[in-house]
Amino acid sequence: MSWHSVSQRRYAVKLLGLLLSLSGLLYVQTAVALDNIYILLSEEGSAYTEFAVQLNNLLTQAGTTKNAVKVFNLANYKSEDLPRTANNHLLIAVGTPAMTAMAQKPPAMAVLNVLVSRDSFQKIARQYNRHQDPHHFSAIYFDQPWQRQLNLVRTVLPGRNRIGILLSKDASDMMAGLQTASKDLDLQINVETVNDDSELLPALRRLLNNSDSLLALPDASIYNRNNIPSILLTSYRQKVPLFGFSAAYVKAGALAAVFSSPAQIAQQVADIIPNLPNHAYLPSPQYPRHFSVNINSQVSRSLSIDVEDEATLTRKLRSTLERVQ
Repeated sequence: MSWHSVSQRRYAVKLLGLLLSLSGLLYVQTAVALDNIYILLSEEGSAYTEFAVQLNNLLTQAGTTKNAVKVFNLANYKSEDLPRTANNHLLIAVGTPAMTAMAQKPPAMAVLNVLVSRDSFQKIARQYNRHQDPHHFSAIYFDQPWQRQLNLVRTVLPGRNRIGILLSKDASDMMAGLQTASKDLDLQINVETVNDDSELLPALRRLLNNSDSLLALPDASIYNRNNIPSILLTSYRQKVPLFGFSAAYVKAGALAAVFSSPAQIAQQVADIIPNLPNHAYLPSPQYPRHFSVNINSQVSRSLSIDVEDEATLTRKLRSTLERVQ
């Protein structure tokens, strides 16, 4: 081989190495700090503000954004508050009213919806034709995957496999995932469908007669501030424990709940943001990764149910492999 050929070969190897180095650098730079993050609150106070404050703290600590996080309230929001270009910006809509507003009048940037239920997100996305582009209109649900909820019931009440579900006619599409999860866990689901408030208590009594526990769903037609006291009292009197989907339910009289706090949802958002590519190409809608378990000890004693402590139950649920729904 001639000296000239050897020289060409060495040059080619060096050039290849340089190209590989550059391609690696470009790959690393695909995830960059966002220019701006806008948070649109459905209203001030309570869980919405808690989420915004926690996320702002997490992003500030991590240096995720180039500029400050900007927070708006839906009541005072105007379209001119947002830039007209989508480059490297992200809007986080907090709560169902903010999500609905952003679905009706899409901003130029990607929208990540939080503190919304899976059911409400899917309905709004379909209604305003946003479901065709989940990478620019996505969500982190506040409700838990079915398998996680059913695992809590099974862990707290081993051997008591009949779970009652109250369902409104508008929430029937929840049943497919619920039935799949219950089959995987060898649990029996009993369902009573309620068409209006006059049917609620009769349906509840029938359900409680054939169920070992009652699982509340994020179905606002049934589980609202008007109906919750009656549901809790009726189930308690019949000694059928109710499993809720928030800490407030446990405080009100549910036996237990698995839920994600606004701070835990904020942590998940903070984990996602640094890995977003240019133009904030969002991951698909997803369930919460971080969660807690609450137990009402007074209710467990009154119903003579021995329940493990919250830390043990949380650890057991985290160790359970969940099916993606």
